[in-house]
Amino acid sequence: MKFKSRKSKFIIFGASVVLALCAWSFFLWRREIIGILTEASAYFRDTVHLLDGVPLIAYTLIIFILPIFFLPVTPVFIIAASRAESTPFILILLACWLGVTLNIVASYFISRRFGRFLRGVFAKRGIKIPEIPEYEHYELTFLMRMIPGNPLSVQNYVLGMAEVPFMKYVVVSLPIQYIQISAYVYFGEGIFEGGLSKLMLGGGVLAVIAIVARMLDKRYGYKLRRKRDGISEGE
Repeated sequence: MKFKSRKSKFIIFGASVVLALCAWSFFLWRREIIGILTEASAYFRDTVHLLDGVPLIAYTLIIFILPIFFLPVTPVFIIAASRAESTPFILILLACWLGVTLNIVASYFISRRFGRFLRGVFAKRGIKIPEIPEYEHYELTFLMRMIPGNPLSVQNYVLGMAEVPFMKYVVVSLPIQYIQISAYVYFGEGIFEGGLSKLMLGGGVLAVIAIVARMLDKRYGYKLRRKRDGISEGE
């Protein structure tokens, strides 16, 4: 316990020193940092300039389709933010939210059918796939969404195959996804506009999410990795 306490204090002290150095550096070189960000944002805008003619609904369709085929979707959230100069931020956000919502719903029903097919195949061979108790559905969904390491597509298919009820699946999944997407889009807007405040706020929210996810992984990650019936057994 003493070792863990000392280790935690050392980590907190180290993080405080790093933050203090960053703040001090920004105070000294504020103009230079802003100039670099402005040049970088202009470069990124020029790079994605060819996408200006793509309708916003196309981003919704791309976000909907990619995770079905196990392809990453996070870069699309950031690229969508490049339209902030000509499109209201809320419309960009709604387009991304809609794409993820459609994907989460569609993936659920795809995985439910595939999961039942697999259960039937294994049952014929005398193999029983462990079932998740009803009282653990909320916990499983929350941990699956928050703990890093699993792409959106894997999260959707695992939860669907685990036969988590649709309403529990949606009620827990969507708010978490909406918060994360908002942070990515806001961070992306900062990248393309060169806005330091947006970069810091968006990056700060993503950092908080990453820290919380890491804490959950250390505390509860074993529940997702071990091969036992249920996920709420005593430690």
